[in-house]
Amino acid sequence: MFSYCHRSARPDLFALLRTVAKDHAFPSLSLLKDREVSWIIEAGLGPLFWFASQKEARTKSPSRDFKSADLTTRLINQIQLETLSEILLRCKGLLPPITLLKGSSTGSELYPEPHLRVMRDLDLLVEPKDQPKLESVLVEMGFQQRSTNNAEFYAMHHHSMPFYHAGKDVWVEVHRGLFPDNSQLAKLAIFNPENITAELRPSLLKGIPVMRLSTELQIVYTASHWALDLKRRGGLFPILDIIYLLRRAQQNIRWDAIFKWVQGSVAATHLYLALSYLNKNKAVDLDNKILADLFGRQRSFGRVNLKIAHYLITRYIVTGKIPISPWRLAVFWDNLLLDHGAARNLIFASKNILPSFGLRRAPLN
Repeated sequence: MFSYCHRSARPDLFALLRTVAKDHAFPSLSLLKDREVSWIIEAGLGPLFWFASQKEARTKSPSRDFKSADLTTRLINQIQLETLSEILLRCKGLLPPITLLKGSSTGSELYPEPHLRVMRDLDLLVEPKDQPKLESVLVEMGFQQRSTNNAEFYAMHHHSMPFYHAGKDVWVEVHRGLFPDNSQLAKLAIFNPENITAELRPSLLKGIPVMRLSTELQIVYTASHWALDLKRRGGLFPILDIIYLLRRAQQNIRWDAIFKWVQGSVAATHLYLALSYLNKNKAVDLDNKILADLFGRQRSFGRVNLKIAHYLITRYIVTGKIPISPWRLAVFWDNLLLDHGAARNLIFASKNILPSFGLRRAPLN
């Protein structure tokens, strides 16, 4: 059904992943074409390319566009982090330490420099009873709620309507859970409130007490969030987050706990998809027993549809091209990741793949 199409941008982005994961030497950027530089910057990876190139004296003529992207992202990130610190300080004493999610957590803790983890918004998790207090603080700071969705949409959602500060150009999402209440993932034991509370770890952000998810829960949560969002926003940053989480934990990950959490669920599908893709492209070195165990715990992939999923990740995220119309891609992807069994998934997904192979740019994450 598919054949791999090697694009010149692909090796450079995978080289970045391997550089991040293993401290490999970064290849020269001098051979990158203008369209490849444009896609790298559009994907938000310009600062990482600039950072990696500065570590290598032999790297010649890195694009000035990467330096510009780095400076711009530094400024935006500084405003975001200053705003986050202000929110945390204003909430101190009003409610328990806030839990940081996604880039708000990983960027400030795992990346060599916080601005290397581009964020669209600040994701904060509190208990439902504390949500009104945090939202009141945001209103006092000048934030206003904005969305194209109505209030009813957020009634069953896992976060309230996003808050936006026009003067700072910063978005904040106040989460009361990790996934929408009516989603398949929200019903799993791993993502129920009791397990989330048990997997919170105390930490600091600029000396202010915060909470972060345990490494194990962060890995599974990131994989699921990435797999669900792939068809809408794409992006390599969740994958980079997983690389940094694995790198930090080294051999201390509680795989037994992860296996128990994800057994026979779509979370196992999402985790296996992310880890198998990284392992296949030599961005991480995982014990084959771990991957084999995960493969046996998921119900979505066989060899054929796993190869198709890997192809779409490369085509959509890494090279920035959509091989089918966005609507068909969304339906196809959803069917490919169902937990109905590999054969049935492939049949359902194939019904939505026909023609429309025009190439389009993927939207920025």
